[in-house]
Amino acid sequence: MHCLIEEITEKTAVLPEDLKEEILLNETALLSEQALARDWNSPEDEEAFANFQV
Repeated sequence: MHCLIEEITEKTAVLPEDLKEEILLNETALLSEQALARDWNSPEDEEAFANFQV
C-alpha cells in the first residue's frame, strides 16, 4: 500500500493542495475498506452488533 500512496502522490503533484489531500484521503479509504472488511464481516462482529440492526 505504501508504494501505491507514493504513486498517487507523484501523479497528483501538479494539482492544488486541497485537491491532492482529498484524492489521497479517498484512495486511502478505498484501500482500507478491504482490510477492515475482514474484521467487519466476521461472525463475531455480526453477533456483537446484531441488536443494532433494523
